[in-house]
Amino acid sequence: MAYDDEEQLEAIRDWWHRYGRLVIIAAIAVLAAVLGWQQWTAWQERQAANASADYAAILQALNSDDREAAGNRLRTLREAHADSPYVAMATFAVATAAMDAGNPGRAADALGWVTDQQADSPLAVVARLRQAEALRVEGDRSAALAVLEPLPNGPLRGRFLELQGDLEVAQGNTDAAIEAYQQALQAISGQRRSLVEIKLFDLGGAPAS
Repeated sequence: MAYDDEEQLEAIRDWWHRYGRLVIIAAIAVLAAVLGWQQWTAWQERQAANASADYAAILQALNSDDREAAGNRLRTLREAHADSPYVAMATFAVATAAMDAGNPGRAADALGWVTDQQADSPLAVVARLRQAEALRVEGDRSAALAVLEPLPNGPLRGRFLELQGDLEVAQGNTDAAIEAYQQALQAISGQRRSLVEIKLFDLGGAPAS
């Protein structure tokens, strides 16, 4: 049976009396969620822009050979944006400048921040490799070997193993070096593979069959 206009109006009033408050609350909740998400997105964009500006300032300071200013700005970037990938990239730039200036110890210390504070970042693997290389130049081969562990999977595994072999050679551990080079050959291709083969043959070793 169809409602007439008065009955329909009464039905609507009854429904609103029962559920109107819930509808208002739900609408407010949805509006708050939308506004909150917009504010969060805007905040993230501002943070990314600020981190980008700090990164650009660090590069500019390094280009001006002002390593002190670059280091100070890097500390500011780390404090304000510890999880940003700009921190790792800025650290790589500062570490490279330190290596070029003949200060591998400072480079290793800078890279250690990335490996400690951004351990889950894909860039942490790059930082570990560069830190180990800096420690090798510094002469701290034991620390360099420790930084290389655990060996990662992925495209840098061969480079890790090659450096491990180099460090073992420097410490007089020929058998360990041969094993590292043999494993490296399983993960390296191209010109790098030829270089590792030369290192292996110089030790009297041969590629693993």
